[in-house]
Amino acid sequence: MVKVYTPRRLREKNRWLRSDGKPNFKDRLYSREPELSPLIRRDVPPINTLTTVLRTCELMSSQNTRLIAVTSGKGNIIGVITAMDIVDYLGGGSRHGLVSVSGFETIHEVLNLNVGKIMSENPIYVNINTPLHKVLELMINYGLGAVPVSSEDDIYAGVLTELEIMKYLSVKYVGIPVHKVMTREVLSVNSSTSLEEAMWMMISLGVRRLPVIDHNELKGMLTWKNIIDLIGTHKIYEILRYGLLREFKSLRVSDIMTTDVDIISPDADLSEVASAILRAATSSLLVVEEGVVVGIITERDVIYGLVVS
Repeated sequence: MVKVYTPRRLREKNRWLRSDGKPNFKDRLYSREPELSPLIRRDVPPINTLTTVLRTCELMSSQNTRLIAVTSGKGNIIGVITAMDIVDYLGGGSRHGLVSVSGFETIHEVLNLNVGKIMSENPIYVNINTPLHKVLELMINYGLGAVPVSSEDDIYAGVLTELEIMKYLSVKYVGIPVHKVMTREVLSVNSSTSLEEAMWMMISLGVRRLPVIDHNELKGMLTWKNIIDLIGTHKIYEILRYGLLREFKSLRVSDIMTTDVDIISPDADLSEVASAILRAATSSLLVVEEGVVVGIITERDVIYGLVVS
């Protein structure tokens, strides 16, 4: 019997909510609440509906962002495209049906599609004057890792990410150990798993990263960024012999995974996680005890550990 999973992003939010469905924020969040202006990333440019999937991957890769806003000719936010939307389209989920309907066979055809056809319309975004606790409430309730930010006159201003929030909230010592807030259920693949199967797992299980474990030995990590970078840096054209979509989906996880995986102890303080994430330019750490992977901790876990009782 196959176990049916609820996507992790939907399950995890319940750890941080009171019985009334509201996050139980600590007083320190309100006392340190800043304007959003200094926290947002203004270096992430918006795109329009005619921008290709390839160009979007190039921007995501070069700007190290998993969300890009789609704007109208007047600069209003009309949609968003995320790395997971692209993973979905490439073979992970329902958006992939567009490939079959269109009869695409080559990777060039697939990547030349306009993002307007796969973006999320009417997205959640916040105004630059929105209080930080309200932004976090939205991110918790909707499982968002980043949100677009508009100016006072409703023009795109930038993107607010979990990383920027974590930077702001981080302190030298927190007093909360990793094992208190980490995710204990670690979903993994092995190095011979096909990229198609791994992308399907990411979308259906609601995860952006999959540890690669062979016979209880950690071999690496496959993340959304590995997939986006493969396309955004044009390495995909070097690795595919015939340039076919089926070649891409048949790649093995070991072909593109990161082999240098950052780990941390379950007894480490949350401040150590924040420092390690910033130092390694990663969004998560695997939690390892006596050589065994016992959990995973992300930027989101750190933030909520800092602001939720």
